[in-house]
Amino acid sequence: MGRYDYTTERFEKVSVCSIRCEFSDICIDCSTVPEGKYQYEVAGDEDSGGDPARVRVGILVNFFGTLICDQPLPIGDDGVLWLGEGDFVWL
Repeated sequence: MGRYDYTTERFEKVSVCSIRCEFSDICIDCSTVPEGKYQYEVAGDEDSGGDPARVRVGILVNFFGTLICDQPLPIGDDGVLWLGEGDFVWL
């Protein structure tokens, strides 16, 4: 899976747990993300019906997209932010 340059890609606006983020359905090369921003990857799962189900740093299975945020997301102690109803909103 190739990774793309943050500075040349277009992003959609989303809200994740009330935190505004940029979203792209492609993998972004972390070396191209400006310092001070946080990068996460989003995954679906077999039970999510094509919706995002979890967020973490580095997704290998069921990749859904990349999030870039100005502040950290509330990732759990297990390294995952499990998304519930209304946690991922297209703006």
